[in-house]
Amino acid sequence: MTAPITLNPQILGQAENAHRALLERTLTGTGLTYRHWVTLKIAAVSGPAIQHEQLAARAAGALKIDVQAVGESITHLASSGLLDVRSGAVGLTARGHDLHQRLSAAIGQTISRLYSAVSAEDLQVAGRVLATITAHANTELT
Repeated sequence: MTAPITLNPQILGQAENAHRALLERTLTGTGLTYRHWVTLKIAAVSGPAIQHEQLAARAAGALKIDVQAVGESITHLASSGLLDVRSGAVGLTARGHDLHQRLSAAIGQTISRLYSAVSAEDLQVAGRVLATITAHANTELT
């Protein structure tokens, strides 16, 4: 009989690495890195505009990096024509919106394929467990 699989850092890391590799494959040819994508995604879901400092803080928190590094991502996205930065406010350009929509659809299709083999109940349990672990890790980081 096979021993039950228990969540541990190795399994968690393997899952994260596999997800990230698939995401980076989706980003290939766009000129975006993982850090750029996360920053663009946060800008996209923050409404028509978000204050530069808020975007930098949210992305830094999500990525667990310093605000200055996120500032470099914002600058890159703006110089690439994906973000519009004016008077301290940041919003997606039409090009940024289109790229975000296209990438989100591709990522959604991949996630649907991956998660279709798992029951809705198991996904809910996994979601609760991972949210709890993440909250505890975030507490340790502060």
